[in-house]
Amino acid sequence: MSDYIGQVFGNLGPIAKAMSNYETRPEQIKMARAVEAAILNSETLIVEAGTGVGKSFSYLIPIFKHTSETASIAVISTNTINLQEQIVHKDIPFLEKAMGQEFNAVLVKGRHNYLCLRRLNRSNLKQKDLFADEYEMRHFAKIVAWSHQTPDGSLYDLSEAPDPKVWDMVSANAENCLGKKCPYRKECFFQKARDAIRDARILVVNHHLFFSNMAMEEDQKSILPQYDALVFDEAHSVENVATEHLGAAISNSGVKYLMELLFNPKKEKGFLLSIGDQESMEWVTLIQKISETFFKRVERYFEKHRPGRESDSMRIRKSDFIENDLAVPFSRLVESLLNAKKRANNKEDELELSAYIKKLNKFNESLGVILSQDIDGYVYWIESSGAKRTKISLNAAPVSIGAILKEGLFSEPRPVILTSATLSVENGNSPFGYFRERMGLSTANELKLGSSFNYKEQVKLYIAQNMPKPGNLREYAAAVSERIKKYLTFTNGSAFVLFTSYSLMNTVYEELEDYLLEKGYNTLKQGSALGRSKMLSSFKKQEGSVLFGVDSFWQGIDVQGKALSNVIITKLPFSVPDHPVTEARTEAIEKRGGDAFLEYSLPEAVLKFKQGFGRLIRSKKDTGMVAVLDSRILNKSYGAQFLNSIPKCETIIDP
Repeated sequence: MSDYIGQVFGNLGPIAKAMSNYETRPEQIKMARAVEAAILNSETLIVEAGTGVGKSFSYLIPIFKHTSETASIAVISTNTINLQEQIVHKDIPFLEKAMGQEFNAVLVKGRHNYLCLRRLNRSNLKQKDLFADEYEMRHFAKIVAWSHQTPDGSLYDLSEAPDPKVWDMVSANAENCLGKKCPYRKECFFQKARDAIRDARILVVNHHLFFSNMAMEEDQKSILPQYDALVFDEAHSVENVATEHLGAAISNSGVKYLMELLFNPKKEKGFLLSIGDQESMEWVTLIQKISETFFKRVERYFEKHRPGRESDSMRIRKSDFIENDLAVPFSRLVESLLNAKKRANNKEDELELSAYIKKLNKFNESLGVILSQDIDGYVYWIESSGAKRTKISLNAAPVSIGAILKEGLFSEPRPVILTSATLSVENGNSPFGYFRERMGLSTANELKLGSSFNYKEQVKLYIAQNMPKPGNLREYAAAVSERIKKYLTFTNGSAFVLFTSYSLMNTVYEELEDYLLEKGYNTLKQGSALGRSKMLSSFKKQEGSVLFGVDSFWQGIDVQGKALSNVIITKLPFSVPDHPVTEARTEAIEKRGGDAFLEYSLPEAVLKFKQGFGRLIRSKKDTGMVAVLDSRILNKSYGAQFLNSIPKCETIIDP
């Protein structure tokens, strides 16, 4: 058997010839060989590969070999859009050119991401009834102009994100599709995308689409075809994304949004007005009033019983804790819409009505499940979110997804590759034991590869030695603020300051606001006016920026060069112990006699710590510092697990 991997990745191979200053990386070749073997033997493989290994090449080459030789299909799923686009627009085109062969790869997006030309035309004819004000009309006009020039009709091609309500009126979805009977079928953007999927051998998706598709398979609405091999890159995120998609939720903002799409009585706009359905409009108006009262009662219950003033979530431990007075109005509105559907004088209105009916039934089903607590093994909770905590939601999610994934993903004899830079926990047992247990994997091949970067030369790790205990918010925030001032001077800004909660971040930011202004740093804080991507763009553009971020900035962010020279970790990233999902998972471990801290809380925190540390060094030329402001990493017995989890680097204990 010829050494295909050795030939492709060798110093005289096609990649070396196509890439200037190419150096073979033993870790990359080792991973590629392990992936090749797993595919050949239809096995599950877990690979932790440190930053700089070149993971995507390591699985793309064996995946390409397999799909081209067997005419089979492979799915590659990532968590972030950045990695998706890197694979589709950078890595695969490079490899195709180097290898002189087409990979037949395509980026797969959910149906809702595509413009529906039939719905666009219908909305154009009825825009006076559908759009509430000049703002919505302006967004609609931009979409109309864009529709004449867009090559693929997808949201990613729009220079500015459209108003969600306007996009909902013109986007594609399964319930609104006329299929072969559609007059726009030949021009249909989604059908063209589907044709590309049909012809492709490698499908690149994100975790959200993958698990949304997995949930839709029961309804025969699957977007993805049958596949023979599966790769999860950024596999550390699989559990959280799967949990989200396999649960249920209903919120005051979600109900309000759907009702206003149907009919907005204040502005006298909406779909029902466009078809003249007076009876349904009356039900919508009633639901809007009842929903407002219902969620205010939920909010009062939350305020009365939540574990602390800073808590934004609270577990519901008893069924029917509040009367479900939305169920009957939802059902009556569905009946009214069904009658309107029978009276409809065209197929288009029928389809729109079908889509709304399905959404209403989903709301009613979710509300019923959450209040009755019918599903064993699920956790139920109330959550308050949004900038001013105005969004109130009722939620349900599986306590453990291991059994679900075992049955739905790992029961078939096909190769599944799970890879990330952060999957292992050095706790004296199997490094991948924690990850395997969370994924429901009884057996899997394992491979742990270090980074190809020289962390001893590239990174200085500062650990603050004498910090107060994090339990006292004000005292801890004051000490954190002083340390941040000190460490920002080391790099003149160019820093990520990572927090585990908005409360600590906001308190520290208030303490430092005048100082940061005086120093002239371009300071960006998550939760303010700018969204995550615009914050990141501003950070990269302006030298010496300082970014205050919570959860989403600990992972999936790639800033190379001097723009990011300093990562300040304000607190060890233990999950909030009273978050309902965390609480339910720890309870389940304790119920079977386990140690919830050692088996769940600590491994979770270690993995997230590794993610935060990993933001700093993204290339061989990057240098900088990481500062840890939580003294528990030194004075608690478990602190060694955090330090052992990251690459060895120059460490300075800062009194």
